[in-house]
Amino acid sequence: MTLPRLKSFPELDRRPPLDRWLRFAAPIQAQYDCEHAAERVEDLRSAILVGLILYDVFNITSIVTLPDILVLSVFIRLALVTPVSLGIFWAIRRTSPSWTERIVAVGLFNAYLFTAFLFYWTTDPDGLFTFMELLTIIVFSNMLIALRFYHAVILTSVIFLVTVLVLATKPGLSPPHFFVLMVQLSAISIFTLYANYRLERRRCRDYLATFDARLQAHSAIADRKVYEDASRTDALTQLPNRRHLDERMKLWLSERRAMALMMIDVDHFKLYNDMLGHPAGDECLRRIAAALASVADQAEDAICARFGGEEFTFAISCRSEFEAARWARILSQAITALEIAHPARTDGIGIVTISIGVARCPGGTLAALDDLVAAADRALYAAKRRGRNRFVMDDESSLTVQFAG
Repeated sequence: MTLPRLKSFPELDRRPPLDRWLRFAAPIQAQYDCEHAAERVEDLRSAILVGLILYDVFNITSIVTLPDILVLSVFIRLALVTPVSLGIFWAIRRTSPSWTERIVAVGLFNAYLFTAFLFYWTTDPDGLFTFMELLTIIVFSNMLIALRFYHAVILTSVIFLVTVLVLATKPGLSPPHFFVLMVQLSAISIFTLYANYRLERRRCRDYLATFDARLQAHSAIADRKVYEDASRTDALTQLPNRRHLDERMKLWLSERRAMALMMIDVDHFKLYNDMLGHPAGDECLRRIAAALASVADQAEDAICARFGGEEFTFAISCRSEFEAARWARILSQAITALEIAHPARTDGIGIVTISIGVARCPGGTLAALDDLVAAADRALYAAKRRGRNRFVMDDESSLTVQFAG
């Protein structure tokens, strides 16, 4: 099975998601622990109780296998191993996931060490049968507890080495018996480690497949959001585009809020483009867009969008004609303050200015967006007919204000 590439996780460019010891890379391990640590602890606690019960059952078999040290055997199991195991049972709910595995491994070695001591200390011929208890601890550690592979390798290796030392130094152990027990020890160690490796590899790869699928889904969502944002943003000015404006305006109109819609046109922009070229024209539009956006940021609830070409739209929640006029004046002053030279103008104004048409929607009324845009557009053309560099209110009164040149 090929491991997922996990391209969406930049930290993994320098390290594979899973190393040879079946350990996740740090960011994946943190996510895995967040999702599965509690479940792992409960599984371990359940296995510890089962293992402890079976471990103490060996007190019964000790009547046959360890008659010469029976009292010592019962004392070690009940007074030493059992309290330590119960302490671990309590502690692993209160430790980090990494320390949980270490503490459990130490507890298992504790149970093994006392059993190895009993095996070594007995002089009864039937004491050799106690060796099966040592092998049972290896099986329990690697397959029922299922220590993480890295910890399983360390614990099994230590148990193997200590057991070899015990066998080599145990008084009265014949060479044939030594050979048979070594074969059993080696076989069980290899068999259980291999089984543990297969179990752990499946667990890790299954999680990586799920993790990668979630990353790809997250990446797809992020890509879609970027696309959606791009579809609502004008590429040249980075202002919201007409689609975004329409969505916002329809929402406001459905709420029947009081508002003003302003259509804005850059005065004599074609002459500016023809004389200075399209790159200069684009830069001019970008600067104007930034100034209009800055004004929108000053308002409590406003949006500025590029309507198309050299036309912009400014919509703002406002309740009166005078408030709408005040914002129109602020917009014009913001553009005038840029002092963008316009050498192609023939009206005596040497800088770029704007004309504005304003349409209002009183609060509590239901209006159509197309009608509001048409009204603002009608007012804009009235402003241009009357000499530009001014705003006109489309409210039947034809309020016209000319800005200072």
